[in-house]
Amino acid sequence: MMCDIVYLTRHGARIDTEDSRWLSKCDHNRRDDPHLSSNGKVGAHELARKMKQLQQEDGWETIHIVSSPYLRCIETANEVATALNTTIKVEPGIGEVNSSQNPGFLDITKLKEQFDLIDTTYKPALNRAELTLEYSDGACAQRSGNSAKSVIECLRGDYPVLFVGHGASCLGIAGEFGRRGYVGYTSLSKFVRDDERSWKCIKFGDVSHLSDKQTSLDSAW
Repeated sequence: MMCDIVYLTRHGARIDTEDSRWLSKCDHNRRDDPHLSSNGKVGAHELARKMKQLQQEDGWETIHIVSSPYLRCIETANEVATALNTTIKVEPGIGEVNSSQNPGFLDITKLKEQFDLIDTTYKPALNRAELTLEYSDGACAQRSGNSAKSVIECLRGDYPVLFVGHGASCLGIAGEFGRRGYVGYTSLSKFVRDDERSWKCIKFGDVSHLSDKQTSLDSAW
């Protein structure tokens, strides 16, 4: 069986929105891989609490969490995975705009060292080595939408899927499931497949679960 419910969120607010000197304080030089800010961590926690509420209300047993490999997404996904007692599937295909020959994120082995809930058995729709150079949100959106479609077709079970992406990748994922548009930090969108096997958007960019709604709304460009 294939899943009939897709949730979509964007990572929490990035540290570089709070501290312009963040990179000099890190133990790495990956400029494109900022972690969450303090505000972003709060948003991720509130998103996790909302997903736990939805699990109880809707009665699904578990969920597939599919995340971009960038730290800000993994940290956001980790909050949700911890709350729902599940794992994180790392999918380079829904990562940030790839503007470098060497994508600026950690490989699965390094991520696993930091995050126990990473599922190392997951086979991504698009591997790191398959990423090509991109110069626009549109290119990233197209690649991410295609990857999300492949993920849905390959995942086993009829469990819901939560995609955790970026501004541009979420743009493409949303478009694949029936609603094109940017979404804000740790907002929540929901798409459902009907009896005719067509996807419909039930809610888009919802921020009702967030204490800081405005930061999320302002980031939805």
